[in-house]
Amino acid sequence: MTSKELTALQDQISDEGVVAKKYRTMAKQCTDPTIKKKFESIATRHQRHFDTLMSHLKP
Repeated sequence: MTSKELTALQDQISDEGVVAKKYRTMAKQCTDPTIKKKFESIATRHQRHFDTLMSHLKP
């Protein structure tokens, strides 16, 4: 992996982590059960993206 590819991967990992955290926070603050469930679903999806991207850093 080139240094440019590694930098791009690290940026994407950071972005996915931030988005997952934001949606988890919004879900915790939400009182509407339907919207809360949707936010939790989105947070889970971004957490999976984060985990998948992290797996590319392992040898």
